[in-house]
Amino acid sequence: MKHSIVFLVLLLVFNCNSDKSGGFKIQINSTNNSISLGDDISLNITSTNNKVIDSIDYFLNNIKIENQIKLNNNKVGENLAKVDIYSNGKKISLNKKFDIYSNIKPKLMTYDIINEFNHDQKAYTQGLEIYENFLFESTGLNGKSSLRKINFNTGEIINMINLEYEYFGEGLTVLNDKIYQLTWKNRIGFIYDLELNNIGTFNYGNSQEGWGLCNDGNYIYKSDGTSKIWKLDPNTLEEIDFIDVMTDKSRIKNINELEYIDGKIYANTYQQNRDVVIVINPSNGIVENVIDFSGLRDKVLQKADLDVMNGIAYNKGKLFVTGKNWNKIFEVKVYSKN
Repeated sequence: MKHSIVFLVLLLVFNCNSDKSGGFKIQINSTNNSISLGDDISLNITSTNNKVIDSIDYFLNNIKIENQIKLNNNKVGENLAKVDIYSNGKKISLNKKFDIYSNIKPKLMTYDIINEFNHDQKAYTQGLEIYENFLFESTGLNGKSSLRKINFNTGEIINMINLEYEYFGEGLTVLNDKIYQLTWKNRIGFIYDLELNNIGTFNYGNSQEGWGLCNDGNYIYKSDGTSKIWKLDPNTLEEIDFIDVMTDKSRIKNINELEYIDGKIYANTYQQNRDVVIVINPSNGIVENVIDFSGLRDKVLQKADLDVMNGIAYNKGKLFVTGKNWNKIFEVKVYSKN
């Protein structure tokens, strides 16, 4: 009997304290069934009580708005609606997350092979970048992870350092004569000079893991295997912002190796059965193009450990791609399928 009384008291306390909404709910109405960039939305309050509402303040991503707004310059992906309800001298705050989709359908692209270059078929490529006419490459797998400086034209490895067994190497980028290399799950990145001397480390913030890196000359961008691409301060490596990568129909996860090209982020996605590169608007997360690289994997040496396409580099107007344990790097030209 004593146990039953204690349980009843706890249940009453939980029920009294669990509903902090005051019986109010946020309802988001849109001009379309799903919410897309360019839509008009309205934030409304529904109530299961008869409480008098004195006033309501509406917010979108912590910016105060009217209860109706047109989604023009917003980021796609996850957004946050908030309302502050003032009733009988009390303030009740409610939050509701919702997705905004792209308002354009990605353009489908294809490719032609322009040239081929030698590539170490034992390199489990995670990051690739050309800087001052050298190819810098990060490779993965525990016990096989490395950082390499390569003669791009011949494939000769000029210098290479191996990571300790505990580290699974991931993406890299080069900015202001410094090489930044990620590790997968250790939540630590390494900083090197151009001769591959380790000159520092950095830690991850809210990003889950380390996957891909690129830079626009001012900021560094980092993928973590989710749909997010994080914007990093180049001086502190602090994550200061992010975009959510979306099409008009879905969120794109497993964003992997990155390359910044002419104002856009080109990204591999980790898919076992399909080799594609998506082209992303870094200001809002919209996928503008999808480059279908079907058939490219068939043109490299076929062996048991051959893996997915991963590795994008750009230099002097030329685009280069490769994959994990591929024996070739391809210079390619991309163009619309339409």
